[in-house]
Amino acid sequence: MIRHALAAKSEVMMAYPDSDIQTSAMASPPLWGSGLLLLLLIPILCGCSVWQQSLQTPDPGQEKPLLRREFSHLAMGTRFRIVVVGEPGNDLQMTARRAFDRIDQIEAVASDWNRDSEIRTLCRTAPHPQPVVISDDLARLLRHSLEIHKLSEGRFDISLGSLSRLWRRCFLAGRLPTEENLQRAIGMTGMNYIELEKTGARLTKAGISVDFGGIAKGYAVDQALEVMVQGGYPHTLVDGGGDLAFGPPHGDSGGWRITLPSGRRIFMEPGAIATSGDTEKFVEVDGDRYSHILDPNTGLGLRNSAVVTVFADSAMLADAWATACSVPGPWPLAGEPGSGGLPRAVERIPIGGETQYWGELPLLVDPQVQTGTGGEDSVSVPLSEPEGSGIPKIMKTERIST
Repeated sequence: MIRHALAAKSEVMMAYPDSDIQTSAMASPPLWGSGLLLLLLIPILCGCSVWQQSLQTPDPGQEKPLLRREFSHLAMGTRFRIVVVGEPGNDLQMTARRAFDRIDQIEAVASDWNRDSEIRTLCRTAPHPQPVVISDDLARLLRHSLEIHKLSEGRFDISLGSLSRLWRRCFLAGRLPTEENLQRAIGMTGMNYIELEKTGARLTKAGISVDFGGIAKGYAVDQALEVMVQGGYPHTLVDGGGDLAFGPPHGDSGGWRITLPSGRRIFMEPGAIATSGDTEKFVEVDGDRYSHILDPNTGLGLRNSAVVTVFADSAMLADAWATACSVPGPWPLAGEPGSGGLPRAVERIPIGGETQYWGELPLLVDPQVQTGTGGEDSVSVPLSEPEGSGIPKIMKTERIST
């Protein structure tokens, strides 16, 4: 028997010419769970849309509501959101546009789906007798990937591109790869074939394929947040399909309200969050369940995996460590949380098992408590849970667009 579970969120890297803007007036206390009182869509120039959302109309003499504006853009096969809290400047829309352009630049470097991306071009020309000059973005992605591979004791591995493509085909077909095809793909992997030098990068094996699927989106989120902060908007949250990075919360907001698999938490300082897990995408073949996340030890999808949420200083670190901590290996992590390239906290929820923690997350809050910027600021959680998984259901917000 074959059974698929595929959620709307995808790891496919693609570019779409789409962006819109949402403007919200948030008052304190917010009307959590009351629904939208007004939703008005107004077309504007350049193919963008403006969303106006009013959650509460203040009475005369009441304190002015805290303003919140939201921009969105499709890239890397997911929707990126930029949430800005506080009074906007005259250049807010232009700054958000620059942040989205930065995401598109990184996609052109790191995409596994675009044959003309920088990394696909580099792989196609391997082996390299001499280092090849590469962009700063590609150098950063390679350097951090090599570092996290070492720190994670091999659980994070970007050299699995050949296996990723093989498993992607078999996953969609609902079958396992043949042993011959599996061994052929395994033979084209190995982080030891990726060399980074001051003068460039060198791939020393023909046929090796680099897959940045576990780190590029987080890196793009970080870079977009940097554009917003440097543009004068520090109270910004960037959400790349559940990979989040955020600056300091606005002083009047009560913190960033973020829903994780274990519940809602309020973050009062800058940081980043990423969640990985096969409640989102898995396939069952002859009664055995396989994740879309690859196990570097077998070349197949993970079995008996967990939903992993990582809190880190950057979304790039959170993204990579969420993947690494999904793979079987030593637990808890070795080292001091938040030091030496390690995340600040990890939450693991095994399917049907007991939640495990490493490091410290902010305390859980009651969903009915009226704090924060009004509603939830973002969600970092797989968006579909199989029956009986034991994973808490989350409250979802649906927006309608035309």
